Amino acid sequence: MAFPNMRAELERSAISYQQCADLLGTDLDSFNLKLDEQAPMTVVEAKRIRDAFCQDCTLDYLLESDSPAKPTI
Repeated sequence: MAFPNMRAELERSAISYQQCADLLGTDLDSFNLKLDEQAPMTVVEAKRIRDAFCQDCTLDYLLESDSPAKPTI
């Protein structure tokens, strides 16, 4: 499960993934792909979610990943 902190904060605030998808102007499937790190989440998108739903959180905290690091070449 990628972005566990973002998931937890949204759940604590009773914010649905559909609300986040609507905020970003995307569909629910696309938003879920972003949360799973199967599609990129931009900094602008992360800031919009933080500003709308998680004002007390830092971006570093929200975007902390539990996915294994991918090697760079």
